[in-house]
Amino acid sequence: MKHLLPRIEDLLQRNFSLYSDMEFNKEAAYIFKQHHNEVWMLTINEYLHFKSRNIKEFDWKKASVFNEKAVIQDVIQELQTSDVVVIIDGEEKIKGYINSAVLVSKVFESYQYLEAYFRTMIDTMDGSVSIVDEAGKTVVWTHGAERIFSIPKEEIIGNKMEEFFPKDMLLNKVTMDTGQSFRHKQHKPREDLFVMINSSPIFINDRIVGAVAAETDITSQVIMNQELMNASSKILQLQKEVSRLQLSHDSFQQIKGSSQLMKETISLSKKMSETSANILLLGETGVGKEVFAKAIHFYRGSSSPFIAVNCGAITPSLFESEFFGYEKGAFSGADVKGKKGKLELANGGTLFLDEIGDLPLDMQVKLLRVLQDKTYYRVGGTKQLTAGCRIIAATNKDLEAMVEANTFREDLYYRLNILSITIPPLRERKEDVMELLHQFIYEFSLLYHRTIKIVDPQVTSALLQYDWPGNVREMRNVIERLVLLSVEGTITIGALPPKLLQSTLLPTVNDDSLQDDLNDFEKNKIIEAIQTEEGNKQAAAKKLGISRATLYNKMKKLKIEL
Repeated sequence: MKHLLPRIEDLLQRNFSLYSDMEFNKEAAYIFKQHHNEVWMLTINEYLHFKSRNIKEFDWKKASVFNEKAVIQDVIQELQTSDVVVIIDGEEKIKGYINSAVLVSKVFESYQYLEAYFRTMIDTMDGSVSIVDEAGKTVVWTHGAERIFSIPKEEIIGNKMEEFFPKDMLLNKVTMDTGQSFRHKQHKPREDLFVMINSSPIFINDRIVGAVAAETDITSQVIMNQELMNASSKILQLQKEVSRLQLSHDSFQQIKGSSQLMKETISLSKKMSETSANILLLGETGVGKEVFAKAIHFYRGSSSPFIAVNCGAITPSLFESEFFGYEKGAFSGADVKGKKGKLELANGGTLFLDEIGDLPLDMQVKLLRVLQDKTYYRVGGTKQLTAGCRIIAATNKDLEAMVEANTFREDLYYRLNILSITIPPLRERKEDVMELLHQFIYEFSLLYHRTIKIVDPQVTSALLQYDWPGNVREMRNVIERLVLLSVEGTITIGALPPKLLQSTLLPTVNDDSLQDDLNDFEKNKIIEAIQTEEGNKQAAAKKLGISRATLYNKMKKLKIEL
């Protein structure tokens, strides 16, 4: 739309009663600039008769000169002292002139146009728009605002908004105080109302003279979203409960990772699950050793117990009573009924010994005897008990180096290390980062009732570059932080932990390159799902958690041909 308060050249183009488009000759130009650098001029008719009459007989006009690009605001300031406004072009060539009184009337006419356009626009729109002046009084209140807030225009116009809404809920007051604009901000002006609001200050000559707010009622969407989130949360809880109770033959499904390295590790674990031999899980802190131990135990649909013991958390004085149990009255403070030990509780199932490398040497001897003889006694007991459980041990330490340093018994090491699995660290399988990212975002968005719509490309770039010394456990904690610090459904680079930011180089992200990586990841997942389901598109779509139509659209977009 053209400027409603026009520039001088707009007045020329609209022919607002300009007196002339004539050119002055040299003699006229000299007269035009005389009188001590003040600017004076004659009307056209007087100029044409200039040479035949006395110069004092003419009606000289005090003039102001403006370039045709000047804005009206600059011109108006000169109207009190000038009779005529003279317009020149970029080469200072006179294009015409206009009487000041006529110019004022035309400016007022432009104002009338502006007001008519504004009022008609406000009365026509369905949306809610409100404007307050610098005193905080309401000067505009549209029909949409009346409908959303149930406040008639006649009641609120001329009054302060704080008479109708709590002060701490007035975003336009924040806009007035700070001069800050807001875009797509969820706002709650009343306890029963949610709106999406845009708000901006109104400036005149760098001074805030008011604020405008445009709102869209999203109450029904927010309530529906909350209900969906609650329902999704309940469904997730039920799924976890069913997974815990169900005798699933695919207990490894909960282990996320489609990299070749992870596939090989899972395949090896499944083979070892079919035996009852002791297994040693090796890997850095946070790779998920206990998750693998549980998957191995439940892979055959076992309903037998899975008992976990953290060897680094049991003090030597309590090791025997915790591990072997005790008879009633075995020692001062003992339970009068006695207590079963971890070995007895795990009978027929699996005893998971986590952090086995932290087990003191004297405790290692006692554990070795159980592994050799398969028998033990409760503390204070005389009845020999049989250890009828499989042992799965795990450590993040180099046990072979500990054996060399005589800090871990060699015979115990070989008893535990009948079968061993090394779980790869996350830095060696970066292909799994995106899958884990999606899984953790989904999990925590349900847990904390946060809807995540956008992940800043710089965030994914940083996650892919980071070496993850704390592995999957660290990544899970980072994603939980990102979800909690998300703003209006967006995860931004500023939410990343300082340590992660400092250790990753963050050059300007090549969006095309990142998008190519994301497309390749999505393409591989789709192909894998279709191949797993032997070409059944419906089953593949269900496995991917999308509709069949979405699957076909993605296959077309990614040019997948099978």
